[in-house]
Amino acid sequence: MLILNLAQPDPSLVADMRLRAARMTYDGRKSPAARRYIEHCTRYHKPTHTCLIYTRDAGMHTSGWWKNPDYDRCLHLSVSFIAMEPGSFTRLPQDHKMAARWCKLFFGEEVGKLWIEPPFSEEGKASSVYHYRLFCDPAWRPLIPRGEVYSKDWTPADWKSWSDVHGGKDGDGYFGSPNAVKTAEA
Repeated sequence: MLILNLAQPDPSLVADMRLRAARMTYDGRKSPAARRYIEHCTRYHKPTHTCLIYTRDAGMHTSGWWKNPDYDRCLHLSVSFIAMEPGSFTRLPQDHKMAARWCKLFFGEEVGKLWIEPPFSEEGKASSVYHYRLFCDPAWRPLIPRGEVYSKDWTPADWKSWSDVHGGKDGDGYFGSPNAVKTAEA
């Protein structure tokens, strides 16, 4: 049986989420303040069964994670789908058409500049969460980054990444990033 979901994304929810995200930036570090910010920037839209997280991320180059400074800051939308009922939820597969509708509302004419990432972590894969990033300059104006994320073409000659200084361990899921600190219980 074919079930059609005719529900549409909500522009007023997008406007609210933009205001919430503008309050601070997320640097990827695990901290109580970062956790509160993520929770503050997370919303569920029941008509489309969409879980949305919209943040302003900053520090991916300045922390030493990514070599190319064009990738230092972005507007970041994470999209997954769940059916929530009182006391329970069911994870749903990724709905790329609905995700595209949300992206058009969040990013407008800049949607063609988005960097799209599929799920990476086990938790992300279980939730089928996709990430949409619009990279920005220091004034938060959208840009298309020059070169690859690990290119040093636009960095000072003496700049060192985290892994250049401390070494990165392949396969640890953190790629040497200081922003994703592995805890003893992880």
